[in-house]
Amino acid sequence: MGNTTTLKASEAITGEEFQDALTIPGQKTLAELDKFRYEEAPSLFDVKNPIRPMRLDDVKSLVEWKLKHGKFRPMLMKLVSSNDETFVEDTIKIALDVYKKPSDTPAALDILTKLKGIGPATASLLLSVHDPASVIFFADEAFYWLCCDGKRSPIRYNAKEYRQLSEQARVLTKRLRVTAVDVERVAYVLINDAGSTRSIMAPQKVAKKAEDGADAKPVALKRKQSPVIDDAPTVRRSKRVR
Repeated sequence: MGNTTTLKASEAITGEEFQDALTIPGQKTLAELDKFRYEEAPSLFDVKNPIRPMRLDDVKSLVEWKLKHGKFRPMLMKLVSSNDETFVEDTIKIALDVYKKPSDTPAALDILTKLKGIGPATASLLLSVHDPASVIFFADEAFYWLCCDGKRSPIRYNAKEYRQLSEQARVLTKRLRVTAVDVERVAYVLINDAGSTRSIMAPQKVAKKAEDGADAKPVALKRKQSPVIDDAPTVRRSKRVR
């Protein structure tokens, strides 16, 4: 029998009903998802010293994080959930082996996209939580800032674009002695800081200013929870997921 719950209008919902909906059993809050993505997952799945392997439920949590901050795609989670648990663990293990010996990020990402519902961007998210210092998540904001001078240009989500993004991120992380995940989060702030009147400066121009002044010093980033999304309008592609 179907669910006959009536949608509560915004002008009629009570405070108690609002809080009940906010904490639906089985669904994580945004804060919980951010904590898992930025703190718990990197600790659990550290490529050099993992506590345990990544499982289907972990993949679903990361996909949920991505969906919470992006375009609503009702069928995507169902597709991801349909993966066989053993196949998920085996596929991720193979991808990590390829990534580590020798390091081959594009090949590892290609293996991860064998999972149902996992496209290139989400594959980079799965790999990034295993090595957040070196692997950047293929987020729209990161690509706009590092590769498009801050312009919201169409993204095709292919291997060539990810190589371009990775190289630009590598240059920036080396110069400022920061991590790839730091670059991801700063890009989100710079691209989405709608309340700011300052113009977005491309990384190359930031580097030029640093050279004109004092030597660049390590950047101490605040641990601000800045969600990253990769669901902005893009070039249409046939039946491919990101």
